[in-house]
Amino acid sequence: MFKEQLGYIGNIWVRQNYLEKAGDKVGGHIHYFDHVSLLAKGSISVQIDDLEPRTFSAPTFIIIRKEHIHQITALEDDTSWYCVFAVRDIDGQTTDIVDPENDPWFAAAASSNFWENKDLLTQMTKELFDMDEKRPGNIL
Repeated sequence: MFKEQLGYIGNIWVRQNYLEKAGDKVGGHIHYFDHVSLLAKGSISVQIDDLEPRTFSAPTFIIIRKEHIHQITALEDDTSWYCVFAVRDIDGQTTDIVDPENDPWFAAAASSNFWENKDLLTQMTKELFDMDEKRPGNIL
């Protein structure tokens, strides 16, 4: 089973990834920009395009190059890693955002209806992301 959690601040976006059982997989997609994955727990096999898969064991980081199909397979139960990206606008320029859900100061200053709107935006973003994950050869 694959689980994820998304978070961001400034121009850094982090996707927490978790594979419950050895053999669970995620991937078969490409990205527009390079990023780093920080393997926190377990070990994984990373296959890029049609190349021979490489094995990595925590703790380490893995560079995922843009425009190459990659797939990650857990080699141990309870494997987790974090993908770290620069937040970019539609033109590819880095931009700053803050996730108020993870900011204790913002929580005190937010408007009374902020959390209702935040929940809706989060759900819409997750639905779009899920649609991308289901398309073969998708680009993230």
